[in-house]
Amino acid sequence: MVIYALNAQKESLRTRPGRNKMIEIGRLCMKTAGRDARKKCVIVDIIDKNYVLIDGETRRKKCNINHVEPMDKVLDIKKGASHKQIVDAFDKIGIKVKESRKKEKPKKRENN
Repeated sequence: MVIYALNAQKESLRTRPGRNKMIEIGRLCMKTAGRDARKKCVIVDIIDKNYVLIDGETRRKKCNINHVEPMDKVLDIKKGASHKQIVDAFDKIGIKVKESRKKEKPKKRENN
């Protein structure tokens, strides 16, 4: 009996009922795990029941839904929106997104 109760408790922690209802394209979220933790992001695409594609203050990447905390705002973006469109949507709600710069390749030195 005790083992059954512990297993049921673990299941309820994993699934978090009601949370999947909030997962939708355009939903503003906050990352809770990894190097992008505590940064705001938006759901750009839903890959399957466990993974979403996020972008915003974070890197654009596939993310487990257990690693994002949905917030109450929904941005007006389309599925698969570009980074530029997401930056514009974040600007409308007053969130600054730092633009990433591409690394320049070092110049080859000539041998004298």
